[in-house]
Amino acid sequence: MLRLIEEMTQMIGKAMGLREQKKRTELLFEWDELMQRRFRINGELSDKLSADDMMRLFMTNGRLHADELQAFAFLLFERAKLEKEKGLHEDEERHLDSRLEGVELGQAEAMYIRRSMKALNLLLEAMLHGSDRKVLPVMPSMEQLLHELKPYKLEESALARLWRWFEQEGRYAEAEDALFHWLQSAAERPDELQLRKKLAHGFYERMEALPDEQLEQGRLPRDEIKQGMEDVSSL
Repeated sequence: MLRLIEEMTQMIGKAMGLREQKKRTELLFEWDELMQRRFRINGELSDKLSADDMMRLFMTNGRLHADELQAFAFLLFERAKLEKEKGLHEDEERHLDSRLEGVELGQAEAMYIRRSMKALNLLLEAMLHGSDRKVLPVMPSMEQLLHELKPYKLEESALARLWRWFEQEGRYAEAEDALFHWLQSAAERPDELQLRKKLAHGFYERMEALPDEQLEQGRLPRDEIKQGMEDVSSL
């Protein structure tokens, strides 16, 4: 893992230089080579596999290798940014007319969002399993992912992880928001909704047990807990 971190740090430093020189194709080749050598998953395969499929590749006898998954998620997001930059730059060089350019830019953005959502899912899963955040600058990546994906509808699997992660981080108001999005996504599946409502009530019970100061820090005042429980019951 330490050798991997060292290689990734060198690659990130090199990425900054190559970005300035616009040699993104060269960097992407090296990035894919690192992914293949260290994780046996190249960029093309990562685009084909779902987030859950990739997570299973980081499990041994039911145990998740959280630090390795976190490193891979970090690499995946960096690659997504490079692919997007490369696509946009190539469009500019081809001097496409405004109509065609809009189509190409939309496709590049769509692929970026799809790859970013995978990276978010993987990073959340790693952190929920106690990955060591000190070895890589993963929190800035997480905040960037959350910011850039905010306008888009997240997959249910991501929402399920996100509200738990927000709770784990003490960001209780954000946990509540993600929790309700997760509940509402099961609105047309009554049995599933009932199961999720039980988990939601468990969330509010844990909130009730916290001191007022901790709730205030998490931006979820105590008087909102009762209202939240009523809102869940009424779904």
